[in-house]
Amino acid sequence: MKLKALKGVLFVLIGMCGLFLTTAPVQALPSFARQTGMSCAACHTVFPELTTYGRTFKLNGYTTVNADQLTDGTRLAINSAPPIAAMMQVADNFSNKNNSSTASSSSDGNGQATFPAQFSLFYAGAISPKMGAFVQMTYDTSTGYIHWDNTDVRLADRFQIANTDLILGLTLNNNPTVQDVFNSVPAWGFPYATTASQPGTSPAINGLGPNAGGLGVYAFWNQLLYAEVAGYRTNPQGTSTPADLQGFSPYWRVALTQDFGKNSVEIGGYGMDQQTYTNGQTTTGTPDNVSDIAIDGQYQYVGDQHIVTWHGSYTWQNDNWGYTFPAGNSSNSTDTFNAFKTDLTYYYDRKIGATVGYFASTGSSDGTYYSSGNGYSNNVPDSQGWVFEANYVPWYNTKFTLQYTLYNKFNGSNGDLGNNALMAMAWFAY
Repeated sequence: MKLKALKGVLFVLIGMCGLFLTTAPVQALPSFARQTGMSCAACHTVFPELTTYGRTFKLNGYTTVNADQLTDGTRLAINSAPPIAAMMQVADNFSNKNNSSTASSSSDGNGQATFPAQFSLFYAGAISPKMGAFVQMTYDTSTGYIHWDNTDVRLADRFQIANTDLILGLTLNNNPTVQDVFNSVPAWGFPYATTASQPGTSPAINGLGPNAGGLGVYAFWNQLLYAEVAGYRTNPQGTSTPADLQGFSPYWRVALTQDFGKNSVEIGGYGMDQQTYTNGQTTTGTPDNVSDIAIDGQYQYVGDQHIVTWHGSYTWQNDNWGYTFPAGNSSNSTDTFNAFKTDLTYYYDRKIGATVGYFASTGSSDGTYYSSGNGYSNNVPDSQGWVFEANYVPWYNTKFTLQYTLYNKFNGSNGDLGNNALMAMAWFAY
C-alpha cells in the first residue's frame, strides 16, 4: 500500500472523527427506535447485525410499538410521527493501481473519495397493527440518480398452538434474502460495505436485487424452526438490463435456531432456481437455467461488554447454458461455480470492534465465458482473499470503519494484481 494512501486514510479518519466528536452525542435514533421506544442495542449487536429480539421484531412485521399513536380504537392505529429515517455513508478508497473500470478509480491511480458513498431515505416501521415495512430509496453515485433499493413489506400474525409459539407471515420484497433475519445470507452478510474492486463472478442469487420482485410465505415455530417459500419475477429498474427471469423463479429457505442464555446458534440452507436470459440477449429459444443451493450458519454471544459473532456459508451453483452455449457465449453446455465465505467479529462495549473475513470461489474452466476479454485469466473465475475491518462506534447510529481487502486470487489470476484496496468510511443515520 502506498505511503501517501495510508497517510490519506489516516487524515480522513482523523478529520471525520474530529467533526463528530466535537458535537453533542446524538439523542434521536432512527425510526425503529423511535417507534419501539428502545435503544438500537435491543435489536442490533452493531448495525446491521440483528440480535434475537431484532429477528423476532422483523418476523412480526416491524410492528412492535411503544410510542404515541393516532388511533380510533378499531380501524386505525398509526404512529404519531412518520417512520422516516435517513442514512449516509462517506468513504475514501485507495487501490494499488489505477483501474478505470471501477467507480473508485481516478486519474492519479490511487482511488478516490465518494461523497456520499451512499445516501438513503427509509420508510421503516409499522403500517398497521399487523403490517409493516422496510422501504429504502438510495442515491446512486455512479449515475447521479435516486433508485428504488431494498424493500420488504410484511403482513404477520402470532398464534399459540398447543403451548407453542407460531409466527405466520407474508413478505413482499425485491431482493431474495433481504427478508431474511440472519446475517449469513447475501443481502445482509459481511462485508456490509465493499470497495469497488470486486471479483467478476458471484452466486447468481446475490445479484438480483432490486431487479426482482417476489411474494413469499413464512413460518417461525416455537422460536426454533424457520421456513419460507417464495416466487420471484423480473422487476426491471430504469434503463438497466438485468437478467430476465422467465416465469416465476422459486426460492426456499429453512433454518434451525436456538438460544442458550447469552448464546444463539443457527444452521440452515436456502436456494433459488432461475430460468433466465442474461444481459443483452433476446428472449427467444431455450433460456439458461441457473440453480443455487447454499448452507449457512451463525453463532452469537451477546454479553454485557463482549460480543462475538461468526457467520459462514457455502454455495453450489449449476449453470445449464440453454441459451448461452448455442449462442456461442460459452465453451461448455454446463458450468459450475462454488463460493465459500466466513467471518468472525469481536466488539467491546459495542464501541470498538474488529472483523476478519475470508472468501474463496472456484468455477469450471470455460475459455469463452471466462475469457480474458471478459476480464478473467486462465479461463476460470477463481478468486480468494481476506477482509480485515476495524470499527469505532461512538454512538449506536454512528460508525467509523477502516477496511482492507487482500486478494490471493482475483478472477483467475494469482497474487496481488493491484486489486487490493483500503477504504475509510463514516456511516451515520437519523
